[in-house]
This record gives sequence, C-alpha cells and structure tokens, in this order.
Amino acid sequence: MATSPSTGGSQTVDRALEVLQQIVQDDAPVPLDELAGRVGLSRTVTYRLVRSLENAGFVEREPRLGGYTVAATFVSMSIRTANRFNVGRLMRPVMDKIVAFTGETTSFQVRNGMKRVAVEVAQGVHTIRRVIPVGEVLPLCSGESGRVLCSTLSDADLDSLLIEAAGTSHDMAHFREDTISVRETGYFLAVGLRTPDVGAISFAIPGPGPDGLLGALTVSGPAHRWTADAMAAAAPQIRNVLQASNATTTT
Repeated sequence: MATSPSTGGSQTVDRALEVLQQIVQDDAPVPLDELAGRVGLSRTVTYRLVRSLENAGFVEREPRLGGYTVAATFVSMSIRTANRFNVGRLMRPVMDKIVAFTGETTSFQVRNGMKRVAVEVAQGVHTIRRVIPVGEVLPLCSGESGRVLCSTLSDADLDSLLIEAAGTSHDMAHFREDTISVRETGYFLAVGLRTPDVGAISFAIPGPGPDGLLGALTVSGPAHRWTADAMAAAAPQIRNVLQASNATTTT
C-alpha cells in the first residue's frame, strides 16, 4: 500500500520511493501489475513512476523473465553505502565465537539518524531461533539495541531524541532509566521488550563514532530458552570474548 507523503515533501517522490522499495525487497523481478497492486496505485501511474526510476538507472526491466529489478546505478550506490559499514565484517569473528557458546543469533547494529541498522548478523544454530535479516532497519529508540545505541548521548541530546521519537516506538516507558543503566553496566537485557517471547542482551561497543560508540552487539533468542537468567549468566563470558577481541564494552 502506498505511503502517505511526508510533511512538506513531494507525493510523487514518496510514491516513487515506495515503488523502488517494493522492487528492492524482491529477489525476482516484479511484474508491473503486481507492483501497482502492492503500492495501491493505478497501472498507468505506477508505470510512469517506474519509467522515471528506469531513466535514473535505479531499476530496469528484465527482458527474459519480465518485471522490474534493480539496475546498475542503484547497485553501485548500495555498494558504496555498504562500504561505510565494513565494521560489521570486522565484528563477524567475535560474533561467530559468541554464537558458538550461546547458540543464539548475534547481530551488530549501528545508528543511522533516527534509525538503527543491522549491518552484520550471525544466525543462531538452533532449529527454533531468532532470525534477523542483514540490513533490517528499525526505529533507533526501540528494543535493547536502541537503549545501548543511545546510552552515550548527552542528557540534552537524549532529551531532544526522546521528543523527536515520541509516539514512534511502543517500548519507551523507561527508556531514559534504561540508557542510564547501560552507562553503568555496559549492557542491557530484557525479555519481550520489542518482540513478544524474545529475549535479548545488547552490549555497547565503543569506537570512533560521533557519540563515541561503534555500535551495539546484541544476542537474541526465544524467551523460553534465552531467559533473563540465561542472559545474565552468559554476560560475563560474552564480555570476556569482546574484551579479548579488543571490542571493549565499557561506555
């Protein structure tokens, strides 16, 4: 369904971005009629938007299969953007070690404006596990990772962020207190905070970022197994692995 135009923005641009998003999220080319149905626009309007994206080099028609897929210009932009997040690849060895002894999915999250992005994910080894796609984008202030990513903000910046984020997340009742606890312990854990029946523990990874924080390393899994007690018991070992890999967890 088409998104509403942002305040002060352009409805045409908003619609074109929605069309592009629908094309990007599919591995296979998306037929025009299906695309129109997804964004809630007529076939004619959708075609005009696709043509504009095609002219800009963002999408192209796949002649063999039919439908539209991403084009070279968009791929090039994606690669350039991804290169800014090479830190995720550097974190992968330590993430694999954490998965090896916890068995749970481990992700590395970075802040991007008012959003957070999973730039690297080591999936858990259990049949029933928490699945996080690489590139997943969520509100900055949501979940355990959000608490950690906001923990190094000044009180004034945190106030501004909370005002801007008001109404965008369902789990902000104790957000300020939670970020303060991260400053004291270096991590934050909870069960069912953002996603029901999911436990997660997130560690602050200091670095050269604008807030003195490289990102948040989060270990998450089903709450029936990855309980608050299980996470608390695993915290010292996770911290030791991070410190041994020079990924210190002191904020």
